[in-house]
Amino acid sequence: MAVKLVQNVITDAEWGSPRVTMRCYFNLVNGTDMIVDQDGIEVRDIEQARSQAWKAIEELRAEDSASASEWKDWRLEVTDASGTIFFSINLGGSLH
Repeated sequence: MAVKLVQNVITDAEWGSPRVTMRCYFNLVNGTDMIVDQDGIEVRDIEQARSQAWKAIEELRAEDSASASEWKDWRLEVTDASGTIFFSINLGGSLH
């Protein structure tokens, strides 16, 4: 199963200033399986990464709301290149 969660592009309006960035990876994990984000995206801080994660989850759910029960044991882990987890979001919960 391959899922492209987020585009690798942040609009100029989302950047703000100064333009110092970090690369975050959005991995899907359920305890036994992992779908690894090979590309990641550049963000200016953890809060922008969190915002992008919620957008990705909303897009995933909008694509196929009937499959929401299939994601109940999964979580989205946002990491840096070394695998350090910044935060995770349970996909079985409700949005916001």
